[in-house]
Amino acid sequence: MIRSVLQRNGVLSQGGGFRSRLIRGGIGSLAVQVTNVGLGFVLAMTLARTLGADGYGVYAFAMAIVSILAIPAQVGVPQVVLRETAKAASNEDWSLMRGVWSWGTRAILLFSAGVLVLGFAVLYGIQGPPLSGQWGTLAIALLLVPLVALGSLRGFTLRGLGHVVLGQLPEAVIRPGGLFLAVAVVALLAPSGTLTPSLAMALNVGVVAMAFAIGARILWRARPAGLRARPSRTTHSYSWWCAAVPLALTGGLQLINSQADIVILGMFRPSEEVGIYRATVQGAGLVGFGLMAVNQVLAPNFSRLYASGEIQGLQRLLTSAVAIISALAAIPALVFVVFAEEILGIVFGQSFYAGGPALTLLALGQLANALMGPVGMLLDMTGHERSTVLGVGIAAAMNVVLNITLIPAFGMEGAAFSTAVTFLLWNTILAFIVTRKIGVRADIFVLVTRRRYQ
Repeated sequence: MIRSVLQRNGVLSQGGGFRSRLIRGGIGSLAVQVTNVGLGFVLAMTLARTLGADGYGVYAFAMAIVSILAIPAQVGVPQVVLRETAKAASNEDWSLMRGVWSWGTRAILLFSAGVLVLGFAVLYGIQGPPLSGQWGTLAIALLLVPLVALGSLRGFTLRGLGHVVLGQLPEAVIRPGGLFLAVAVVALLAPSGTLTPSLAMALNVGVVAMAFAIGARILWRARPAGLRARPSRTTHSYSWWCAAVPLALTGGLQLINSQADIVILGMFRPSEEVGIYRATVQGAGLVGFGLMAVNQVLAPNFSRLYASGEIQGLQRLLTSAVAIISALAAIPALVFVVFAEEILGIVFGQSFYAGGPALTLLALGQLANALMGPVGMLLDMTGHERSTVLGVGIAAAMNVVLNITLIPAFGMEGAAFSTAVTFLLWNTILAFIVTRKIGVRADIFVLVTRRRYQ
């Protein structure tokens, strides 16, 4: 489908070689994301059925906290490295590429260490040693912070080199697949009740470490020949930090939008409800997987086209991407709206049946997110990251306020409604900024007005 849509819209005029790479990257990225969604679903189902709603809620709460902590550990560095790597590769500036890789690694190691020290200090201040129960699970989960941050840097670097599929494999396939196998082995071979939230998290840490080692090896083998000669480093630390700070803010705000509901739900409601809600989030993610898949291959191409002034080529690319993303989002959204409760009961167990209304709301929110197109990624990759911060910041503030207001009274339905409204708000703001600052459209309406924007 990606091939036919791209060819029908005449994407890009740089020649068959570039277009062929784009098509292959899009198909490969889509295949990886489909695999990731499938493995994630099977993993979530296995954890939910083995740990139960309460134990799965403890695990999900710890993962939500760690996901938020991973943002200050990365401080926007992976996105800057992707952008600068793509530019350096185009210009064959190996000194600059080596410089930005070195700068990125040092920055993430420094900030990850700071987050770890602060995180453990807070945990010991709350409970004191020994850490057990929910806090013990969270303590183990903190070890994921540097691994996730370094893995993200490695993945973004590979994408900057044009290795879109290889950049996603460790986190998107090896990590969920390895964790599923580890959890399944324990569940099948160990006595009933052996798998606890803490043990599941420890298995997660081990699998993530393995995935990072494999990804690091892939990057080492994928280095350009010019980089293997170890050229001198060229650094522009000040300009890179100026770009990284707003990107970090954007990433942090987007993560608040995606995790605030689970964290605040865990503060006000029982762990069992958190576990049920986490299952609905996992299900609704199927609606947005097309956007995630296409974004992986679009990001470096956004940077190249905009830097070279190919605005018409950029619009053609966006038009094709919106058609693909919309088609991939509409079908699962419709299924979840109609059969939400039945799907949850069959897949996760009867105790998760109550999450049906929340799943419907989240599916509609994810549909709105997909139909508005890759607006955030487009702004970030064209040097308008500060505008992204503005739009996402407004939405994050509303998200937190809505969650705090609605969750105590309405529980998971209040969390789902807050998230859906937030998706619609931030994408509407960013779509307006894209049209005003870049002069293109990246939302569903471009398919209606395509002649004007091509």
